[in-house]
Amino acid sequence: MTRTSLCLLLLARAAAAETVFLFSLDGLGHQVFASAPLPTLHRLARQGAQADGIQPAFPSATALSHAALWTGAYGDVSGITANSQPRLPRRDHTFTERNNGYRADQLQAEPLWVAAARQGVRTVAYQAPQVFPFLPGNTHEKAITLNGYQTRQVAPHQVLRRRDLQFDSPTAFRFRHGPLTLRGEVTATGLRIEGIDVKAAPAESGLSGRRPLARRFSAGLYRDEPVPAVLYFRLFTYSKDDLLLYVSPVQETAISQGDARPLLREAGGFIGNAYSGPLLNHWQAMETTELLTRQNLAHTLWLQRHYQPGLFLGYLPVADELGHRYAGLRQAGDPTAIRALAWGYAIIERWSQGIRQLVGRQDHLIITADHGMTPAAQAINVNEILRRAGLGGRAVHVYNSVLLNTTDWKNGTVTDRLATRARAQAALAAYDVFTGFYTPEEHGPQYGIGSPAGSDLYFDLRPGYVVRDHLGEIIQPLAEPTGVHGFRPDRPDMLATLFATGPRLRPGTRWPRLRSIDVAPLVATLLGIDPPRDARGRSPLPSSRPTP
Repeated sequence: MTRTSLCLLLLARAAAAETVFLFSLDGLGHQVFASAPLPTLHRLARQGAQADGIQPAFPSATALSHAALWTGAYGDVSGITANSQPRLPRRDHTFTERNNGYRADQLQAEPLWVAAARQGVRTVAYQAPQVFPFLPGNTHEKAITLNGYQTRQVAPHQVLRRRDLQFDSPTAFRFRHGPLTLRGEVTATGLRIEGIDVKAAPAESGLSGRRPLARRFSAGLYRDEPVPAVLYFRLFTYSKDDLLLYVSPVQETAISQGDARPLLREAGGFIGNAYSGPLLNHWQAMETTELLTRQNLAHTLWLQRHYQPGLFLGYLPVADELGHRYAGLRQAGDPTAIRALAWGYAIIERWSQGIRQLVGRQDHLIITADHGMTPAAQAINVNEILRRAGLGGRAVHVYNSVLLNTTDWKNGTVTDRLATRARAQAALAAYDVFTGFYTPEEHGPQYGIGSPAGSDLYFDLRPGYVVRDHLGEIIQPLAEPTGVHGFRPDRPDMLATLFATGPRLRPGTRWPRLRSIDVAPLVATLLGIDPPRDARGRSPLPSSRPTP
């Protein structure tokens, strides 16, 4: 072999080893990221290119904005228009029937992992919305896709007191966890459940130093039935009179090819979202955020090592969960929210450090998000406004938009669509909470609205307000301030984060405001492939593909 041939071989091997990593940090808005204490991510952003925010879908919500990230197209092309969207075809469904926008059932555009695999790039997509169920349009033999969010939930998060256990003797007990019956015994330091030691320890007070994430949870309990899964236990309090025991959920982990059991046995279980119920306090619940983050990172590392893909897509929900729970309280000056957010950002920082170690010098890393977040303390009931305007049964609220019961829907009654829409808009406009109205005819190209699964009228609200149709009054304060999104996507507080680093990106590069539909073309440019077939966005980088 000549020296030139050897150099070419080494270059080919180096090129083959390069990976583009794309991670969506749900809810990490552009404004949120600018002030968040996330030093690793800020350092990475400075080392590459950063956009002045990206415009998500309208409404600026999770399912449809992720579809825009993956396909390079908004809902008028992708078919994903809301988190809970109208079911198609219209002639077979009423206008009140809903489909889960996180699932792939109504995805009509080619996603990035299929586009890359189709062009020879081995791909892993971990927990990305629209990877499940596995259908011809969202699968490929060169793409490994995994999902645990939209699969079958066998048992939810559970919190137990001593009274919830059934004792068969002074020390032996059993309890139900969904369809499972788990047996245990009392020990001097806590419990032993199905052979797993669960020691009592008080709740953590925060994340600092180098301590491991979720260090006080038990080892994992692997179960093959009814689905392969790994359970974790956390004993927060324990005495002869009472105890406080947390049990992690059991969720099916679906994989498009092969078997999920090796992943679960070697890297541990899938958690999904943190516990958000009333039975744990903020600090106890925050430990479940640590657990889901630890397991997300463990799965990511295992998948990368096991499959060595050229494209890796990942997803982390932590920023969104923190924003919904604490953004409103923080604005109100609540000290618990301020402390909890600091802890939550420390968890994201720990995840970021793990991801940074995964990315090699020749790899590219893209960090993005689906939408921003803004605090709200007031609620408005859109369906009640429509009802009082005589439009009950003729118009319904669908996530910051109004859908009309036109005759193309099954049992539809509205024949005068434009007149009925005008009535709905006038009824809403009587309240100064509404700041703008948008229609597919006038604003479709700007916002990507106009799909058969889309609505007839979209609206924006004054900052501080959110729609809550279950409340009786038209306008009333929320019981507790919250963090919300879903508004006009080019509002500064709804813009999402985007930055990228790697050998093709000059440190300190600043891109203008982009759109979420530009992310898939950006990834394609870095991979040297064509973007997804249905993409409408444009990469901010020039293509490296040779001109035909």
